[in-house]
Amino acid sequence: MVLSKLQNNKRIHSLDSLRAVMMILGIVLHSAVTYSPLDMNTRLGIFKLKDPLNSHISNGFIVEFIHSFRMQIFFLLAGFFASLLYYEKSPRQMIRNRISRILFPFLVFETFLGPFFKLTKEYSIIKLNFLPILLSFPTLKPFIGHFWFLYYLIIITFLFTGLVIFLSKFLSIGRFFDKYLREILKYPFLKLVVFSLFTFVIYIVMNLIGELMPSNLNNFFMPYPFPSEPRITLIPNPLIILYYSSFYAVGWLFFRSKNLLDTFKSFDWICFLLGTLLFSFLFFNNIKLNYYQMIILKSVITWLLIFGITGIFFRYFSNLSSRAKYFSDSSYWIYLTHMEFCYLIPCFIVTWNITSTYKFLIVTIVTTIICFTTYHFIVRNTIIGNFLNGRKFPRKVTKLKCEGNSQHPIFHKL
Repeated sequence: MVLSKLQNNKRIHSLDSLRAVMMILGIVLHSAVTYSPLDMNTRLGIFKLKDPLNSHISNGFIVEFIHSFRMQIFFLLAGFFASLLYYEKSPRQMIRNRISRILFPFLVFETFLGPFFKLTKEYSIIKLNFLPILLSFPTLKPFIGHFWFLYYLIIITFLFTGLVIFLSKFLSIGRFFDKYLREILKYPFLKLVVFSLFTFVIYIVMNLIGELMPSNLNNFFMPYPFPSEPRITLIPNPLIILYYSSFYAVGWLFFRSKNLLDTFKSFDWICFLLGTLLFSFLFFNNIKLNYYQMIILKSVITWLLIFGITGIFFRYFSNLSSRAKYFSDSSYWIYLTHMEFCYLIPCFIVTWNITSTYKFLIVTIVTTIICFTTYHFIVRNTIIGNFLNGRKFPRKVTKLKCEGNSQHPIFHKL
């Protein structure tokens, strides 16, 4: 029993480390966007900042590669940890935890930082395009920005929790999913086929929903044709909810079969390398592919990278260490605040006579240093750290022991 709990804690630590890396990877993503030659309005619909003097296709590759798995892993892990709290604590404690760890941070940071992010973004667009600096005063209109993840996670969490509570009355449904999921997880190729087909079907359903909507509504939620992403607004977009709910649901079910998660280590590097190769093919040949070919490839690529990256973390990041814990603790703050610097730093180096790769690295490194420094001295052992992570941490990194019980340090901030 103790050994089983220890193994579960190691799996949880691996996934918590993965969650932290996906959060901090946002620095790389948002630093590269400014130096990508791709038209991100039609490709992703997420960013309008461009360095007019320096760009390179490699930066576009970085952006779309990270985008092919990052948010999917985010929502999958969110579903896994919500399921953990639901079954190992209680539905009420899970809801209370999600309110304090997700809803409250979203409301506070959206209220106090949202207007500044909006102003900073406007300033950066003006500076990068060498326009006269005429800034509009920040209004009370919400600026969702990169906080959209928290916003939609709140919606999906409460919708899915209500669904689970309703379906809990029908125990046979839960047993059915658990039984067949355990069988699927035992066979790597079958696992890839089933989950890729699942995401392919989700894409088809999204397309059908779009076609059934009135044209003006469809154009609002999906302003650009595929492969762009649905528009992110404070008006809940049913296409976004459907797509990311599918990964949240898979994460929820994965917890119910957590003893089989070590199967992810089978062919983990092969999955990652094959997913990267297929992504490279799609990236350079997307114009030649039709809609169905594209969504089949995107579905397979996403799951190859999810299985590969998750397996790699199970293989190499299962041991709890003080440095890994510190890295994990800092990730929430870094996710919430890094965009400010990704907006501003390109403005100061726009006229530098260096390649876009060097500019991208400068923005990434300087943003990372600023985020970690502010976390260490302003957040970690203050009321802000307590608000974000559920507890204060001493600034000095201390040694930790991985114990086989629910008082494991990771549980304080799930």
